[in-house]
Amino acid sequence: MSPATSLTAINPRKGLIVLGLALCTITACWFIPPEQPGNETGVVMNLPDRVGPLKAFPEKVSQAELAILPSDTTFARNTYGYPTSPWLDRILCSIVLSGREKRSIHRPERCLPGQGWTIRDSKVIPVALDSGHPLSVTALLLDRPVNIANGRTASLQCYYLYWYVGKNASTPYSFERVLLTNWDLVRYRLNQRWAYVIVSAYITQGFQPNGRDPEQTLELLKQFIRASVPSFVKSEMPPGSIPSDDDTVGL
Repeated sequence: MSPATSLTAINPRKGLIVLGLALCTITACWFIPPEQPGNETGVVMNLPDRVGPLKAFPEKVSQAELAILPSDTTFARNTYGYPTSPWLDRILCSIVLSGREKRSIHRPERCLPGQGWTIRDSKVIPVALDSGHPLSVTALLLDRPVNIANGRTASLQCYYLYWYVGKNASTPYSFERVLLTNWDLVRYRLNQRWAYVIVSAYITQGFQPNGRDPEQTLELLKQFIRASVPSFVKSEMPPGSIPSDDDTVGL
């Protein structure tokens, strides 16, 4: 049999295989339900006015964030401290809630260096919640040079703690959030809406009298998380006190 005769005999068979695969794909797409937006969330987008003795001070979302992130991204952001305490002493608490697009949420390790921070350490730590539920968060130790008196510079350090909250899940790992998101898309055709929660504070040792060292700063943030989480994470809120998503999220 000549090469030309072989190709003539084989090509129709390949064509039937391709046609069969195309029909299977069309059939599968026909029966798979359309993607749902996933309006239910695991957080309340209203941060408390107080956390223990600390008072809330509203913080604006930067123009850079508003320009980069999709328009249906939702924010809640405060700093917390005593009314008379200096700004350097405050704790930042921020929630970024994704909309329909996945790029609403991303790993902070991608953008922090662009803001002038160097990541010196990264670890996952446990935070003991009063409910007894386990909570793991990623703790980043950051630093960057700042100008001080007489034209000198010093290294300002910061602890930056973050984790992700979904409707029925919480994780400190970006890859796990992505896996759970893709599983929801494949299994349930549900576009999971994740919240990205940040709690951070400067290490004030060397910048003000009796300033906090790294260990004291990390413990302060863990205490803040323990005290604040029941006010905005639905799984930690008392029964009957959880508002509907329509009341807490405006898209």
